[in-house]
Amino acid sequence: MKIGILTYHDTTNYGAALQAYALERKIQDLGYDVEIIDYKCEAVTNRYRIKKLREIKNVKELIKTILTRKTNIKLKEQFERFKSNSQKISKKSYYKNDIVDCLNIYDKIIVGSDQVWNLDLSGNDETYFLNFIKDPKRKIAYAASFGYSQIPPRYIEKTKKCLENMENISIREIQGKELIEKLLNKKVEVVLDPTLLLEKEDYINLVEKPKKTCNKNFILLYKMSDTPTLMKFARKLAKETKCKIIYLNHSYKNQLWMDNIRGASVGEFIWYLENAKYVVTSSFHGVAMSIIFKKNFFYELDNSNGNSNSRTKSLVELLHLQNREIIDAKNNEINNSIQYDMVNKTLIEERKKSIDFLTRNLTTN
Repeated sequence: MKIGILTYHDTTNYGAALQAYALERKIQDLGYDVEIIDYKCEAVTNRYRIKKLREIKNVKELIKTILTRKTNIKLKEQFERFKSNSQKISKKSYYKNDIVDCLNIYDKIIVGSDQVWNLDLSGNDETYFLNFIKDPKRKIAYAASFGYSQIPPRYIEKTKKCLENMENISIREIQGKELIEKLLNKKVEVVLDPTLLLEKEDYINLVEKPKKTCNKNFILLYKMSDTPTLMKFARKLAKETKCKIIYLNHSYKNQLWMDNIRGASVGEFIWYLENAKYVVTSSFHGVAMSIIFKKNFFYELDNSNGNSNSRTKSLVELLHLQNREIIDAKNNEINNSIQYDMVNKTLIEERKKSIDFLTRNLTTN
């Protein structure tokens, strides 16, 4: 049986790359011939495409593009190398108008994980709902995510129509489960993000030692959303613990009193994570990977409208790690390590349930 994975894979985002890698790896471990479908979603492709300078009309955007161009090109090359060396991607690229052709190759298609059902992110692309597959037995949603706590009114009917013909649904967040059950009156399972299906040892083979390392204790600062006080907290933590800060910086602006690292590969990201004394993050996958590597981490939620906090909230609540949240640049657990014995006990149980979902639905004819 040949399995295809439809997900956000063509990005320069560490979390997106690692969740795609982990799902492919786990399905392969279960004994299946599996690959990631090279689907070109126009909105996702454009978001990560490096624009030509002549395309940019806005002066402010032009200056920003010029300042970040070298870094973005390097980052793009790093992720292309990761795909080439560590993932099995379909030889053929598919688009919205010909994605149905992949049904001639794959017996079943799994959509997930990441925010594949966030229609704002996908540019209103229904392909990630597997709407091109008529037979419900051939489609599986694994740890799919909306990324929002409420379906925007403009997408309610479309989402309902797309999901009515899908039987094998699992979701990544409690909020997503509640949304679907309310919308369809259908029971769905909550499973782990694919990154959490693997253990630390499964990621070690990806590690690449960066040219710029740190010989003293350091804090890894990994920022995705513009949370209000993340930088302030990181500096305070560095001062109290006498640690240096390694900041994975995707901006053209340097942050003072820290090492600004740009263009790190996926393997280098994992090296920094593995060797950090603390992790400070506003990224869901920053939290997930910190848990896998048993790091003392602190996270901050996004307080902007339309945030995607539900996935982080769901994970920390599941593992009883809400006390690691940064609020108003403060956290009272700076001197307390996470007790990973209890965390891992829950994680092992949830990992088994998640793998059972995959096994059960992959073996069903």
